[in-house]
Amino acid sequence: MGETVPPTGPSPAGPAAWADLDVRIAHSKMAPRLVPVIEGEPGIRLRVSEHVDADDADVLIGFQFPPGSLEKLERLRWLHLTGTGVDHLRAAGLRPGVLVTNSAAVPVTAVAEYALSGLLLLLKDLPEVVARQDAAWYRSGALLLSGSTVAVVGAGKIGRAVLRRLTALGARTVAVTRTGEVPVEEAERTVPASGLAREASGLDHLVACLPATPRTRGLIGAEVLAALPPHATVVNVGRAETVDNEALHASLREGRLRGAFVDVHEREPLPADDPVWLVPRLIVSPHRAFAFPGEPAEVARTFLANLHDLKSGLTPRDLVPWPAEGNPT
Repeated sequence: MGETVPPTGPSPAGPAAWADLDVRIAHSKMAPRLVPVIEGEPGIRLRVSEHVDADDADVLIGFQFPPGSLEKLERLRWLHLTGTGVDHLRAAGLRPGVLVTNSAAVPVTAVAEYALSGLLLLLKDLPEVVARQDAAWYRSGALLLSGSTVAVVGAGKIGRAVLRRLTALGARTVAVTRTGEVPVEEAERTVPASGLAREASGLDHLVACLPATPRTRGLIGAEVLAALPPHATVVNVGRAETVDNEALHASLREGRLRGAFVDVHEREPLPADDPVWLVPRLIVSPHRAFAFPGEPAEVARTFLANLHDLKSGLTPRDLVPWPAEGNPT
Protein backbone atom coordinates (compact mmCIF):
# COMPACT_ATOMS: atom_id res chain seq x y z
CA MET A 1 0.00 0.00 0.00
CA GLY A 2 1.20 3.50 -0.72
CA GLU A 3 0.56 7.10 0.04
CA THR A 4 -1.87 9.31 -1.86
CA VAL A 5 -0.50 10.10 -5.31
CA PRO A 6 0.87 13.68 -5.31
CA PRO A 7 0.12 16.03 -8.24
CA THR A 8 3.55 15.25 -9.70
CA GLY A 9 3.19 11.49 -9.17
CA PRO A 10 2.96 8.82 -11.82
CA SER A 11 -0.83 8.68 -12.04
CA PRO A 12 -1.68 11.09 -14.88
CA ALA A 13 -5.33 11.83 -14.20
CA GLY A 14 -6.36 10.46 -10.80
CA PRO A 15 -8.44 7.38 -9.97
CA ALA A 16 -10.96 7.87 -12.79
CA ALA A 17 -8.20 7.38 -15.37
CA TRP A 18 -7.91 3.71 -14.33
CA ALA A 19 -11.59 2.78 -14.41
CA ASP A 20 -11.80 1.69 -18.06
CA LEU A 21 -8.75 0.03 -19.57
CA ASP A 22 -7.60 -1.93 -22.58
CA VAL A 23 -5.02 -4.37 -21.19
CA ARG A 24 -2.70 -6.42 -23.36
CA ILE A 25 -0.81 -9.42 -22.00
CA ALA A 26 2.38 -9.92 -24.01
CA HIS A 27 3.57 -13.06 -22.26
CA SER A 28 2.24 -16.08 -24.13
CA LYS A 29 3.64 -18.69 -21.73
CA MET A 30 2.18 -17.13 -18.60
CA ALA A 31 -0.98 -15.67 -20.14
CA PRO A 32 -3.20 -18.78 -19.74
CA ARG A 33 -2.65 -18.60 -15.98
CA LEU A 34 -2.87 -14.80 -15.72
CA VAL A 35 -6.13 -14.38 -17.60
CA PRO A 36 -8.43 -16.35 -15.24
CA VAL A 37 -7.33 -14.22 -12.29
CA ILE A 38 -7.58 -10.85 -14.05
CA GLU A 39 -10.53 -11.21 -16.41
CA GLY A 40 -13.22 -10.71 -13.77
CA GLU A 41 -11.92 -7.28 -12.79
CA PRO A 42 -14.50 -4.57 -13.68
CA GLY A 43 -13.48 -2.18 -16.43
CA ILE A 44 -10.80 -4.46 -17.87
CA ARG A 45 -10.73 -5.57 -21.50
CA LEU A 46 -8.05 -8.22 -21.96
CA ARG A 47 -6.15 -9.22 -25.07
CA VAL A 48 -3.32 -11.71 -25.32
CA SER A 49 -0.62 -11.54 -27.97
CA GLU A 50 2.95 -12.75 -28.08
CA HIS A 51 4.30 -9.68 -29.85
CA VAL A 52 3.73 -5.98 -29.21
CA ASP A 53 2.89 -4.87 -32.71
CA ALA A 54 0.20 -2.23 -32.31
CA ASP A 55 -0.53 0.83 -30.18
CA ASP A 56 -3.85 -0.49 -28.91
CA ALA A 57 -3.46 -0.78 -25.16
CA ASP A 58 -3.58 1.49 -22.13
CA VAL A 59 -1.83 -1.14 -20.05
CA LEU A 60 0.76 -3.73 -21.03
CA ILE A 61 1.70 -6.81 -18.97
CA GLY A 62 4.88 -8.61 -19.96
CA PHE A 63 8.32 -9.85 -19.03
CA GLN A 64 11.11 -8.59 -21.30
CA PHE A 65 10.86 -6.56 -24.46
CA PRO A 66 13.35 -6.47 -27.36
CA PRO A 67 15.04 -3.25 -28.50
CA GLY A 68 12.67 -0.74 -30.07
CA SER A 69 9.53 -2.78 -29.37
CA LEU A 70 7.88 -0.20 -27.10
CA GLU A 71 8.90 3.06 -28.73
CA LYS A 72 5.71 3.50 -30.83
CA LEU A 73 3.24 2.77 -28.02
CA GLU A 74 2.13 6.35 -27.46
CA ARG A 75 -1.20 5.26 -25.96
CA LEU A 76 0.51 3.16 -23.28
CA ARG A 77 0.17 4.59 -19.76
CA TRP A 78 1.20 1.69 -17.55
CA LEU A 79 3.58 -1.23 -17.95
CA HIS A 80 3.41 -4.05 -15.39
CA LEU A 81 6.34 -6.45 -15.50
CA THR A 82 5.79 -10.09 -14.61
CA GLY A 83 9.41 -10.20 -13.44
CA THR A 84 11.72 -7.85 -11.60
CA GLY A 85 14.36 -6.37 -13.91
CA VAL A 86 13.85 -3.05 -15.70
CA ASP A 87 17.29 -2.88 -17.31
CA HIS A 88 15.89 -3.71 -20.76
CA LEU A 89 13.28 -0.93 -20.89
CA ARG A 90 15.53 1.86 -22.11
CA ALA A 91 16.64 -0.12 -25.17
CA ALA A 92 13.02 -1.20 -25.72
CA GLY A 93 12.14 2.48 -26.15
CA LEU A 94 9.71 2.94 -23.28
CA ARG A 95 8.64 6.57 -22.91
CA PRO A 96 9.66 8.36 -19.68
CA GLY A 97 6.02 9.22 -18.83
CA VAL A 98 4.83 5.62 -18.61
CA LEU A 99 4.12 4.27 -15.12
CA VAL A 100 6.10 1.08 -14.42
CA THR A 101 5.39 -1.53 -11.77
CA ASN A 102 6.94 -4.95 -11.34
CA SER A 103 6.39 -8.26 -9.57
CA ALA A 104 9.55 -8.13 -7.46
CA ALA A 105 7.77 -9.29 -4.30
CA VAL A 106 6.42 -12.49 -5.90
CA PRO A 107 9.59 -14.64 -6.14
CA VAL A 108 11.26 -13.48 -2.90
CA THR A 109 10.75 -16.68 -0.92
CA ALA A 110 11.51 -18.94 -3.88
CA VAL A 111 14.75 -17.15 -4.79
CA ALA A 112 15.92 -16.91 -1.18
CA GLU A 113 15.38 -20.64 -0.69
CA TYR A 114 17.15 -21.38 -3.97
CA ALA A 115 20.14 -19.24 -3.03
CA LEU A 116 20.42 -21.08 0.27
CA SER A 117 20.11 -24.42 -1.54
CA GLY A 118 22.95 -23.47 -3.87
CA LEU A 119 25.13 -22.49 -0.93
CA LEU A 120 24.44 -25.77 0.88
CA LEU A 121 25.11 -27.76 -2.29
CA LEU A 122 28.59 -26.29 -2.38
CA LEU A 123 29.29 -26.58 1.35
CA LYS A 124 28.13 -30.17 1.68
CA ASP A 125 29.66 -31.47 -1.58
CA LEU A 126 26.23 -32.75 -2.62
CA PRO A 127 26.97 -32.80 -6.39
CA GLU A 128 29.81 -35.25 -5.68
CA VAL A 129 27.53 -37.32 -3.46
CA VAL A 130 25.08 -37.67 -6.34
CA ALA A 131 27.77 -38.29 -8.96
CA ARG A 132 29.76 -40.79 -6.86
CA GLN A 133 27.39 -42.65 -4.61
CA ASP A 134 29.93 -45.48 -4.37
CA ALA A 135 32.64 -43.19 -2.96
CA ALA A 136 34.47 -44.02 0.27
CA TRP A 137 32.18 -44.18 3.27
CA TYR A 138 32.58 -41.83 6.25
CA ARG A 139 34.87 -39.44 4.38
CA SER A 140 33.70 -35.91 3.69
CA GLY A 141 35.06 -32.47 2.92
CA ALA A 142 31.83 -30.76 3.94
CA LEU A 143 31.92 -27.38 5.67
CA LEU A 144 29.58 -25.89 8.27
CA LEU A 145 27.36 -22.97 7.38
CA SER A 146 26.80 -22.32 11.07
CA GLY A 147 29.50 -20.01 12.37
CA SER A 148 30.67 -18.99 8.90
CA THR A 149 30.63 -15.39 7.69
CA VAL A 150 28.44 -14.76 4.68
CA ALA A 151 28.13 -11.49 2.77
CA VAL A 152 24.88 -10.83 0.93
CA VAL A 153 25.50 -8.25 -1.78
CA GLY A 154 22.29 -6.37 -2.40
CA ALA A 155 19.84 -5.99 0.47
CA GLY A 156 16.56 -5.62 -1.34
CA LYS A 157 13.60 -7.89 -0.70
CA ILE A 158 15.47 -11.02 -1.79
CA GLY A 159 18.73 -10.10 -0.08
CA ARG A 160 16.97 -9.50 3.22
CA ALA A 161 15.10 -12.79 2.90
CA VAL A 162 18.43 -14.57 2.35
CA LEU A 163 19.90 -12.84 5.38
CA ARG A 164 17.03 -13.98 7.60
CA ARG A 165 17.52 -17.58 6.56
CA LEU A 166 21.29 -17.45 7.02
CA THR A 167 20.83 -16.08 10.53
CA ALA A 168 18.38 -18.84 11.38
CA LEU A 169 21.06 -21.39 10.43
CA GLY A 170 23.69 -19.78 12.63
CA ALA A 171 25.75 -17.86 10.07
CA ARG A 172 27.33 -14.49 10.76
CA THR A 173 25.95 -12.06 8.21
CA VAL A 174 27.21 -8.97 6.40
CA ALA A 175 24.90 -6.88 4.22
CA VAL A 176 26.56 -5.00 1.36
CA THR A 177 24.62 -1.93 0.22
CA ARG A 178 25.43 1.03 -1.99
CA THR A 179 26.55 3.39 0.79
CA GLY A 180 26.50 1.17 3.87
CA GLU A 181 25.10 4.14 5.80
CA VAL A 182 21.73 2.66 6.76
CA PRO A 183 22.06 -0.53 8.82
CA VAL A 184 20.21 -3.51 7.39
CA GLU A 185 18.15 -4.91 10.25
CA GLU A 186 18.51 -8.52 9.10
CA ALA A 187 22.34 -8.41 9.13
CA GLU A 188 24.92 -8.22 11.90
CA ARG A 189 26.90 -5.63 9.96
CA THR A 190 26.26 -3.38 6.97
CA VAL A 191 29.12 -2.23 4.76
CA PRO A 192 29.32 -0.12 1.57
CA ALA A 193 29.84 -1.70 -1.83
CA SER A 194 33.04 0.32 -2.17
CA GLY A 195 34.49 -1.64 0.75
CA LEU A 196 33.62 -5.12 -0.49
CA ALA A 197 37.17 -5.92 -1.66
CA ARG A 198 38.51 -4.98 1.77
CA GLU A 199 35.93 -7.22 3.47
CA ALA A 200 36.43 -10.18 1.14
CA SER A 201 39.40 -11.76 2.92
CA GLY A 202 37.29 -12.17 6.05
CA LEU A 203 34.37 -13.81 4.28
CA ASP A 204 33.62 -17.49 3.98
CA HIS A 205 30.88 -17.12 1.36
CA LEU A 206 29.29 -14.49 -0.86
CA VAL A 207 25.71 -14.42 -2.13
CA ALA A 208 24.87 -11.91 -4.88
CA CYS A 209 21.29 -10.62 -5.18
CA LEU A 210 21.89 -7.52 -7.28
CA PRO A 211 19.82 -5.86 -10.02
CA ALA A 212 21.55 -4.72 -13.20
CA THR A 213 22.33 -0.99 -13.12
CA PRO A 214 25.32 1.07 -14.21
CA ARG A 215 26.50 1.06 -10.58
CA THR A 216 26.23 -2.68 -10.08
CA ARG A 217 27.81 -3.84 -13.33
CA GLY A 218 30.92 -5.85 -12.47
CA LEU A 219 30.61 -4.93 -8.79
CA ILE A 220 31.80 -8.40 -7.80
CA GLY A 221 34.96 -8.10 -9.81
CA ALA A 222 38.43 -9.60 -10.03
CA GLU A 223 39.71 -7.71 -6.98
CA VAL A 224 36.88 -9.00 -4.79
CA LEU A 225 37.17 -12.57 -6.06
CA ALA A 226 40.95 -12.60 -5.63
CA ALA A 227 40.61 -11.46 -2.02
CA LEU A 228 38.22 -14.27 -1.04
CA PRO A 229 39.88 -17.17 0.81
CA PRO A 230 40.33 -20.50 -1.04
CA HIS A 231 37.53 -22.20 0.91
CA ALA A 232 35.02 -19.49 -0.11
CA THR A 233 32.02 -20.03 -2.35
CA VAL A 234 30.06 -17.64 -4.55
CA VAL A 235 26.33 -17.85 -5.27
CA ASN A 236 24.65 -15.54 -7.80
CA VAL A 237 20.87 -15.29 -8.03
CA GLY A 238 20.99 -11.67 -9.22
CA ARG A 239 21.81 -10.39 -12.69
CA ALA A 240 24.71 -12.05 -14.51
CA GLU A 241 26.49 -8.82 -15.39
CA THR A 242 26.89 -7.82 -11.74
CA VAL A 243 29.67 -10.43 -11.48
CA ASP A 244 32.88 -10.45 -13.52
CA ASN A 245 32.21 -13.96 -14.77
CA GLU A 246 35.53 -14.29 -16.61
CA ALA A 247 37.33 -13.56 -13.34
CA LEU A 248 35.05 -15.99 -11.51
CA HIS A 249 35.75 -18.75 -14.02
CA ALA A 250 39.49 -18.08 -13.82
CA SER A 251 39.39 -18.33 -10.03
CA LEU A 252 37.59 -21.68 -10.26
CA ARG A 253 39.93 -23.06 -12.91
CA GLU A 254 42.95 -22.09 -10.83
CA GLY A 255 41.49 -23.62 -7.66
CA ARG A 256 41.33 -20.30 -5.81
CA LEU A 257 37.71 -20.85 -4.76
CA ARG A 258 35.86 -23.87 -3.42
CA GLY A 259 33.01 -23.45 -5.88
CA ALA A 260 30.28 -21.30 -7.36
CA PHE A 261 26.55 -21.69 -8.00
CA VAL A 262 25.18 -19.43 -10.75
CA ASP A 263 21.51 -19.25 -11.73
CA VAL A 264 21.80 -16.34 -14.19
CA HIS A 265 23.92 -16.10 -17.32
CA GLU A 266 24.90 -13.50 -19.87
CA ARG A 267 23.53 -15.74 -22.64
CA GLU A 268 20.34 -17.69 -21.97
CA PRO A 269 19.79 -20.47 -22.67
CA LEU A 270 23.48 -21.34 -22.62
CA PRO A 271 24.45 -23.13 -25.85
CA ALA A 272 25.66 -26.69 -25.51
CA ASP A 273 29.17 -25.74 -26.68
CA ASP A 274 29.56 -22.80 -24.28
CA PRO A 275 32.90 -23.07 -22.39
CA VAL A 276 31.04 -22.32 -19.15
CA TRP A 277 29.99 -25.98 -19.01
CA LEU A 278 33.64 -26.99 -18.63
CA VAL A 279 34.51 -24.70 -15.71
CA PRO A 280 35.43 -26.90 -12.74
CA ARG A 281 33.56 -26.48 -9.44
CA LEU A 282 30.89 -24.37 -11.16
CA ILE A 283 27.25 -25.43 -10.83
CA VAL A 284 25.26 -24.02 -13.75
CA SER A 285 21.59 -23.56 -12.88
CA PRO A 286 19.12 -22.86 -15.73
CA HIS A 287 17.63 -19.59 -14.38
CA ARG A 288 14.90 -21.17 -12.32
CA ALA A 289 15.35 -19.68 -8.84
CA PHE A 290 12.12 -17.70 -9.20
CA ALA A 291 9.86 -20.65 -10.01
CA PHE A 292 7.14 -22.10 -7.81
CA PRO A 293 3.68 -23.50 -8.69
CA GLY A 294 1.65 -20.46 -7.66
CA GLU A 295 3.87 -17.87 -9.35
CA PRO A 296 1.58 -16.86 -12.26
CA ALA A 297 -1.47 -16.42 -10.03
CA GLU A 298 0.60 -14.31 -7.62
CA VAL A 299 1.81 -12.15 -10.52
CA ALA A 300 -1.80 -11.59 -11.56
CA ARG A 301 -2.82 -10.70 -8.02
CA THR A 302 0.13 -8.31 -7.81
CA PHE A 303 -1.10 -6.55 -10.96
CA LEU A 304 -4.61 -6.26 -9.51
CA ALA A 305 -3.30 -4.95 -6.19
CA ASN A 306 -1.47 -2.16 -8.03
CA LEU A 307 -4.57 -1.43 -10.09
CA HIS A 308 -6.67 -1.15 -6.93
CA ASP A 309 -4.09 1.29 -5.52
CA LEU A 310 -4.42 3.44 -8.63
CA LYS A 311 -8.21 3.30 -8.53
CA SER A 312 -8.03 4.46 -4.90
CA GLY A 313 -5.74 7.38 -5.70
CA LEU A 314 -2.72 5.72 -4.11
CA THR A 315 0.81 5.29 -5.34
CA PRO A 316 0.99 1.69 -6.62
CA ARG A 317 2.79 -0.47 -4.10
CA ASP A 318 5.20 -1.93 -6.65
CA LEU A 319 6.09 1.29 -8.43
CA VAL A 320 9.49 1.30 -10.12
CA PRO A 321 11.05 4.76 -10.70
CA TRP A 322 11.28 5.28 -14.44
CA PRO A 323 13.49 6.36 -16.00
CA ALA A 324 16.12 5.88 -13.32
CA GLU A 325 19.72 4.82 -13.10
CA GLY A 326 18.82 2.57 -10.18
CA ASN A 327 20.68 2.12 -6.92
CA PRO A 328 21.99 -1.18 -5.63
CA THR A 329 20.18 -1.49 -2.33
